[in-house]
Amino acid sequence: MAFRNWIGAFGNANALDVNSDLDRGYESALLIQSLELEYYGDRPIRPELELSVPKSVQATVLRKFRVAINVCRASLDQLEYQRAQLDPQELRQLQLIESVVNRYSPKRASAAPTMTRAPDPLPRSLLGVFDKVRRQLNPAGEATLVAGFRRRRDSTLISLKVLLLLILVPLLVQQVSRTYIIGPAVDRFAPDLPFLSYPKPQLEEQAVEKLRVYKAEIEFDALLRGDSIPSQEELQQQLGKKAAELKEEADAESTHAIKNVLADISATLAFVMVCLFSREELRVLRGFFDEAVYGLSDSAKAFAIILFTDIFVGFHSPEGWTVLLDGIANHFGFPARENFILLFIATFPVILATIFKYWIFRYLNRVSPSSVATLRGMNGGG
Repeated sequence: MAFRNWIGAFGNANALDVNSDLDRGYESALLIQSLELEYYGDRPIRPELELSVPKSVQATVLRKFRVAINVCRASLDQLEYQRAQLDPQELRQLQLIESVVNRYSPKRASAAPTMTRAPDPLPRSLLGVFDKVRRQLNPAGEATLVAGFRRRRDSTLISLKVLLLLILVPLLVQQVSRTYIIGPAVDRFAPDLPFLSYPKPQLEEQAVEKLRVYKAEIEFDALLRGDSIPSQEELQQQLGKKAAELKEEADAESTHAIKNVLADISATLAFVMVCLFSREELRVLRGFFDEAVYGLSDSAKAFAIILFTDIFVGFHSPEGWTVLLDGIANHFGFPARENFILLFIATFPVILATIFKYWIFRYLNRVSPSSVATLRGMNGGG
């Protein structure tokens, strides 16, 4: 647990507290939006309305809504005075929380727009300008801005360190365990434990092919030198030595996959341990990725989406999937079956494309409609 000590170097845990409050409120706001879309036709939730679902389901929906709206209100109260410290992405998340809270605010319900409602004395945009000037002239404004910059800097450092830990720790554990622990142990016990070596029909076929090529090379070299082809006894003696070498290679190759599997398991355990001991830091990392992704322009988002889809579900993706599956099969010691590869290519990219289109329709259309419009334009759509 020594790698967690660097978190204390930042002194103040305010960044983690703000991210925690914002994440809870944002997730609760998204939950309310999903309940509205699924059960109320994308309209506000009304407890008095009878739904065409069982009573228990409606009760569960209302219970989730009450808990989520309370979390949104509590998060909004905590973050209201720290608005100046938030970056643009966090401000968008806070605005979503505000919109959900205002939608279910009693004041908003009583002040719904009617024909007899008195107009505002000044436009809201002009009031917003006055409020912005007031915040800029506030004597504590400079300290607030500096605190916000420090919090974002600390969040960036935390995110980069956690990202390096998630990448380097599993790789180091895999390589060190395979070289110094798993490899020698498997080589020691493989002759006595048959399950530590895979069946070797494919390895035997490769060895036979190498032996045939070796025999042809001996005869070819003799013809090039102008010598007579070796006799049957000499040829048999040389082929016997080569066969013994090929058998040793096949035995070593048969345990190669077991070593890879055990090393991958140890790397997975190391990755899980890092995740368990860095849960708070992972929340900061998620906010960092959200800021990086949502900070892109609409054209950059559309470009990234098209690049991703063309690589994994595009016209040329079958070649890439074939190479990837061949590498995975070789890594784990399985023969690369052509029928399985063709079946995988015929089904998985189609499922992936369907999920991706559903994500665009259900989520991206609501979060960033302009990105969807740019995406259609870049794809040549109408």
